Amino acid sequence: MRGYLAVIVVLAIAVQACTQSPQQYPPPGRLIDIDGRRLHLHCTGKGSPTVVFMVGGGAFSIDWALVQPKVAQDTRVCSYDRAGLAWSDPGPADETVEQTISDLHILLKNGEEKGPYLLVGASIGGIYIQAYQRAFPKEVVGLVFSNSSNRIGRLVNGKPGLIWELTEEQIPSTFPLAASDKGPAPTSEDDPFDRLPPDLRAVRLWLDIKLWQRWEPTKEKPDSTLSWRKEFLKEFAETDARK
Repeated sequence: MRGYLAVIVVLAIAVQACTQSPQQYPPPGRLIDIDGRRLHLHCTGKGSPTVVFMVGGGAFSIDWALVQPKVAQDTRVCSYDRAGLAWSDPGPADETVEQTISDLHILLKNGEEKGPYLLVGASIGGIYIQAYQRAFPKEVVGLVFSNSSNRIGRLVNGKPGLIWELTEEQIPSTFPLAASDKGPAPTSEDDPFDRLPPDLRAVRLWLDIKLWQRWEPTKEKPDSTLSWRKEFLKEFAETDARK
């Protein structure tokens, strides 16, 4: 009976999170207009350089909630949500390298956040910050890679391959994804996000469910993966890829 009641409680929390209005969980920062779209930018602290946190794939600005206050004791620090994530509006080519670095450049400018910037990239955010530094070298004083991705793969005809080893023709053949890839709706926050305070875990679950509801695997396109492949190859050309 206790197990049965526990399941009911979990499902009730999930249903409640699904039905929360945007006003119930307002963004902690500002919604900044960039060419008719609004992106969420949350900045705290004072000083220079301005530290800018870049989350990984399918992650949110509040994931830095335990880190940002610590850094803000010494300097200015900003976290933000890329297009289509959390409180930020979607764009025409979400998660592509080109749109991501252009959005961030305009966001910081329109948000009147002064450089120079120290960029911190988690997971796939690592390639975004490196691409930003290449595009706007005078704005960036340093890069910090936090468990940044260096091996991203796709299954081609049932065989795994790293995206930079696959051709531009092979990657599109792996899209769209199967409807079954959507999986069940999230009902809780797992490691490491279960370390967030209870109130922020509730917000994150709400954001997770919103993202799950919006994601349609059968409509997925290869654009972002192709842009990641291109970026990795650029980075390898600048370094010794064999190492």
